[in-house]
Amino acid sequence: MPILSKRKVPQEAEIPTASMADIAFLLIIFFMTSTVFMREKGLKIALPEKTDQVVKIGGERVIRVSINDVGEIFLDEDPVATFELKEKLAQRIADYKAQHEGRDPLVVLRTNVDAPYEKMIEVFDVIKQVPEAKAVSLASIRTGG
Repeated sequence: MPILSKRKVPQEAEIPTASMADIAFLLIIFFMTSTVFMREKGLKIALPEKTDQVVKIGGERVIRVSINDVGEIFLDEDPVATFELKEKLAQRIADYKAQHEGRDPLVVLRTNVDAPYEKMIEVFDVIKQVPEAKAVSLASIRTGG
């Protein structure tokens, strides 16, 4: 009797997926440890040391730069464009110093809480460019209910 060979059924090729989760986690860990995260730059503000001393500043010593909720800029009560602010603020400070024996005024940047954040940064940068503005304070304005 002849020996009949059994016909072999070809097997399908398979990719082993048992260690796929391990490989995925190793890749995640690799990229987490090798990625360099950029630190976002914020406002560099030198804050004074904490003290119990209370300093009262009269209203005539304050020059107010205000930003309303739609981003309009005001120097005291006068509307001003961003490109004019540096020159007009320097002039106000010079006028104040001339009238008050060289004393430096306090520049207060008052920003409405609903104003665009970029506008406050833009105006703060302009104020920092005025060398006569030595004392700058930040405040927020809340309007409405």
